[in-house]
Amino acid sequence: MSGNQMVPAIPASLDEWRQCVADLMQRQARNIGDREQLAQQRRGLDLSAARGDPRAQRKVAQYSTQDAVLADEARNIEAALERGHREIAAAEATAAAVARATARDRYRRHLDDRLALVAGIEDALRQIVPQLSALEAATRDIEASHQALGGARATLPPLAAEAVGGRLAEFMAGIGFSHFLPIARPEIRPAIASWVEAEALAQRNYQLGD
Repeated sequence: MSGNQMVPAIPASLDEWRQCVADLMQRQARNIGDREQLAQQRRGLDLSAARGDPRAQRKVAQYSTQDAVLADEARNIEAALERGHREIAAAEATAAAVARATARDRYRRHLDDRLALVAGIEDALRQIVPQLSALEAATRDIEASHQALGGARATLPPLAAEAVGGRLAEFMAGIGFSHFLPIARPEIRPAIASWVEAEALAQRNYQLGD
């Protein structure tokens, strides 16, 4: 070996090990081809060498030396391939473990994110309940003032809890709550697009004449 010839570095990554094994397999294929060619050449001289032909004997000895070198190379290649396959298997196992751990972490984050969403929705719903109670109290005040000012009382007051609940359910169904909750709404009319507009329309029943 020349003093200037660089010794190949040992592979340090999965891709490098795969390339190393591919190169070794090419060398192994060349080695097998060279040995088969030597065997053919030697078979053509076996008879002459056995009968004492000095030239044939020298060639056979030369081929034997070359075959011994190739056989030693074949053993080295085979050992290197075994190591390469072990390194690749270990690296692939490590990569698979890392990928699984990453996927599990991402999965846990998804669960945590969902739990945070549920917590946010829960807080929002809890904040709505007092507002609905305040809405009911406002309805009682309006009903009392409406009657005191001479307004005619409807059979089912449009601002009563039952009517308000019906409009709220229709509005919630219209904006997508029915996908998650068993909220029914009449199909004979479009969904309520704005609860504010529905409330304003209901309040027309409470207008007082001058």
